[in-house]
Amino acid sequence: MAGGARIHHFGQVVRDIDAHLAGSLWQTVGPIVTDPLQRARLCLAALPGDAPLVELIQPLDADSPTWNALQRGPGWHHVCLMLPTRAAGDTFVQERRLLPITEWMPAVLFAGRPIRFVYSRQRELIELLADERSR
Repeated sequence: MAGGARIHHFGQVVRDIDAHLAGSLWQTVGPIVTDPLQRARLCLAALPGDAPLVELIQPLDADSPTWNALQRGPGWHHVCLMLPTRAAGDTFVQERRLLPITEWMPAVLFAGRPIRFVYSRQRELIELLADERSR
C-alpha cells in the first residue's frame, strides 16, 4: 500500500471476550489487556496458520469510545493500518484527506506504540498504528 501502509488487523467489537473466544474459531495471539485510554479489554486473535489478525474489543462501560458500536450489536468495527512512523501516518492522513478523530496515543495492546483513529470520506473507521514507540 502507498506510503508504507499495510493492513495490521481488523477490529471486532464483542460483548465479552472470554465468552466470544469460547465459541469462536479465533485463538488468542497474546494476552488480554485492559487499556485505560480506550476504556476496553482488548486482545489479538487469529485462526491457526497465516491468517490476518483480529482485535477483539470489549468496551468496559458507557465511557468507552466503542460503547455505542456495541449497542448496535457486536460486529466488525475498524481496519488497522500499520505505518513506519507517526509522521508517515500524518502524511497518509493529509494525502488521502482523511478526517482525524483522535490524536496519537499510546496503546497498551501494542506495547505503547502510538495509534490514531481517522475516518475515510466514506465514513470507514481506520486505526493507524505507528511502528515506533511513543515518547
